[in-house]
Amino acid sequence: MRPLIISMVVAALVPLFAAAAGAGVVNTVHNLSTTGPGAIKATEEAEICIFCHVPHNANPAVPLWNHDMSGAAYTMYDSEYLKRAGYPTPSELGAAPAEPGFVSRLCLSCHDGTVAVGALYIVRGTILGDSIIAMTGVEPTGEMPATAAGYIGTDLTRHHPVGIKYDSSIAVTFGSAGSGVNPRPIELHASPAAPLKVYAYATGNYVECASCHDAHVENEKFLRVTTGANLAAKIDTTCNSCHSKIDWNGSIHSTSTASYTDSNVLDTFGTGAVASLACMNCHRTHRGGGVPYLLRQPEENTCFQGAAGSAAGGPCHGTGAAGGGKDIETVITRTYSHPTTGISGVHTNLDVLYPEGGTPPGSKGLVWDTSKHAECVDCHNPHRAAQGTHAPSGQWYPSLPAATTNTVSNALKGVTGVEPEWPSAGIQPVNFTTLESASKEYQICLKCHSYYALGVASDGVTSYPTLSDPTINFTDQAWEFNPNNLSVHPVVVTLNSQTGSYAPQALTSSQLSPPWTAPGNQTMYCSDCHGAENETTQDPKGPHGSSYEFMLKGTGRYWPTKPDGSLWLLNTTDASDPDLFCRNCHPIYDGSWKNNVHSQQGGMGGGGGGGGGMGRHRNRPCVNCHVAVPHGSRRSRLIGYASDPSPYNYNGNSLKPVGFAKASGPFNYDDRNCSFPMGVCHGPQTPPPGGYDP
Repeated sequence: MRPLIISMVVAALVPLFAAAAGAGVVNTVHNLSTTGPGAIKATEEAEICIFCHVPHNANPAVPLWNHDMSGAAYTMYDSEYLKRAGYPTPSELGAAPAEPGFVSRLCLSCHDGTVAVGALYIVRGTILGDSIIAMTGVEPTGEMPATAAGYIGTDLTRHHPVGIKYDSSIAVTFGSAGSGVNPRPIELHASPAAPLKVYAYATGNYVECASCHDAHVENEKFLRVTTGANLAAKIDTTCNSCHSKIDWNGSIHSTSTASYTDSNVLDTFGTGAVASLACMNCHRTHRGGGVPYLLRQPEENTCFQGAAGSAAGGPCHGTGAAGGGKDIETVITRTYSHPTTGISGVHTNLDVLYPEGGTPPGSKGLVWDTSKHAECVDCHNPHRAAQGTHAPSGQWYPSLPAATTNTVSNALKGVTGVEPEWPSAGIQPVNFTTLESASKEYQICLKCHSYYALGVASDGVTSYPTLSDPTINFTDQAWEFNPNNLSVHPVVVTLNSQTGSYAPQALTSSQLSPPWTAPGNQTMYCSDCHGAENETTQDPKGPHGSSYEFMLKGTGRYWPTKPDGSLWLLNTTDASDPDLFCRNCHPIYDGSWKNNVHSQQGGMGGGGGGGGGMGRHRNRPCVNCHVAVPHGSRRSRLIGYASDPSPYNYNGNSLKPVGFAKASGPFNYDDRNCSFPMGVCHGPQTPPPGGYDP
C-alpha cells in the first residue's frame, strides 16, 4: 500500500507544481497550452512551462531551454546617431550562451516567425526530433504568423535595439575641430533602475529583450515594470529606467495638459493625456513607422499626429489637430517655407558635426548639393523644448528688446548650432565652432544659411533654387551679419557693439517704431522679420511657412517690390504704405521724413557737381541706394554700390552709388556723403573727411 500511496501523492502534486510554476503566465498569451487565453495555443498539450523549459536535459542548460533555437540572420537596429557617437552596435545576435544577443535569440525563436511555435526539444523524456506540437493560430508549417501581435520578424531595424552594449560613458564632442566644447552625453543612466536589468557577458553589460520584458509576469506587454496607473505610466517608467534625457522634466511634452481625441489612444494606453503618454507620443519600441529613432511615423509626420491614427485625433502639430496643439502642417505647406515636407530621407542626427556627410560612409549632412533638408528636429529639440517664444502671444515682436533678445527661447532649447569665426568686413566666414546647444537663434539658422552648408563663392552669393521659385538666389547670412561689417540688422550683436561700424553706429530712436526705440542697445531674432503671416492670431510663431515671399512677416510683407510687382519708391505714398515691409519697424514717413536724404524731391538724372542740396531722390526706387537683401552690408546704413552682385543689386542693375559715408546725424547729409557715376544723380563727389566706405 505504501508505494501506491506515494504514487498517488506524487500524481496529485505534479499538476499542482506545474500550476504553481506557471502561475505567472497562466492567464497570458505565453500560456501556449490548451488552457491558454490566446489565439496561438496547443490543440492537445496541457503542460504550460514545457513550451520554453524542461527540468532535465535542457539545451541550453541555462535557462533550462526546451524550444528549438532560431538560426535566422537578423537585420540589426542601426542609426547614424549611434555610429557618429562611436557607440558599439551589434552586427548580429549571438548564437551561443556566451555571446551578446543570445538571450534575445531565445525569445525570437518564437517571435521571429522562422521556427514553429510547437518545435520543442523534449517532452516528458521523449525527444521530438522533427515532430512538433500541434497548435492553433499558426501558419500551416507551425510558425507565428506575421499578423500576430507578438510577431517581430528578422528585420529588427524598427524595434528597440537588443544585443547592444549598455555604456553610459560615451559622449559626443562638439566645438572647433572636435575640441570637446559642450559635450553631449549618450543620455543613459549609469545603470538601469530596477526592475530593469542588463545581461553580463565577457565584454560588458548588454540590453536584451528580457531587459524590459519578463515572460513570466501577468502584466500587460510583459513589462518588468508592474507599477503604474496604466500602460502609459508603466512604459514611461520603463523608458526612464535607462534613458536620462536632458531637460525632459519641465519640457512641453512632459507637462502638456492637452489630450488626444483618438479613442484608440485611450484604449491602448489607458490615458489620452500628452504628459502621461510621454515617450509614446512620438516613439514606438516595436514596429515604429519612422526608421531609425523608433519614431511612430516617418519624420515630420510623427510631429503632425503623434500617437493618433491621424492628425485630427491628436493634439499635436498637424492639420485639424485636436485642442491644445499648434497646427504647423498647414503653415509649413504654404508657398514659401522650409522644405520640411518636400524633402524626405535626408536628415540624420548629428549632421551638424559632418556638414559634408560621409561619416560613416554614405551618411548625409547639411551641404545643399547632397543633403539639403529642413526637418522639425533641425530647429526644435522635442525632448527639451518648453512653452514660450521670445515674442508674447498676440505680438509680432518682443515687448522690451534688449541686448540679450537674440537668446534662444524655450521653444528652441537644446538645438545644435554653429558660431562663425568672424573675419574682417566683407570676408566670408568659413570656419565655425559647432555647439551642442545653441545659445542664440542665429546660430541655429546659420547651420544651413551660411558657408557651413552652402559652400558658396567669396561674394557670399549662390544660386541654389527654392522648391517654389528656381530663380531665387540664396545668400550667405553669416557673411551679411558679420559684426565687422559696416552695417547690419542687430541679429548677432547690438549696433553699439558692431565693431566694424563707425559713429554714429545706431539710428536715432525717432527712426524706429516701438518696441525698437532703444537703438544700439538691443538685438533681434532672424524670425522678427521672417515667419508666418498671422502670428498675432492663429499661426504658430516662427519661420515655418508663409504665403508671402521670403516669409516676410508683420503688417507689411512686401520687399523689394510692391504687391503689384513694381519697386517701392521714395515718396510719401509708398513710404507710408502699410504693405511696405521696412515700415514695420522704420517710420520712414509718418507725416514727416526721418532724414533729409529721404525728404528731397526731384529725379536722379542730371549732371555732376554739388549744389542744390540733395534734391534728387524722391520717386526713385529704394533699391537704387539700399541693398535688396537688407541683412547687412559692407557699407554703412545698408547702402550698396553699383559694383555689388545680384541679389544685393536687385536684378543686377538697381544700385547706383559708387561711394558713401555716414553723416553725423539723420539731417546732416549733403551731396558729399554720396558719390555716383557721371550723369547719375549728382555725379562724382569729393569725399568727406575720412573718405567713403570701401
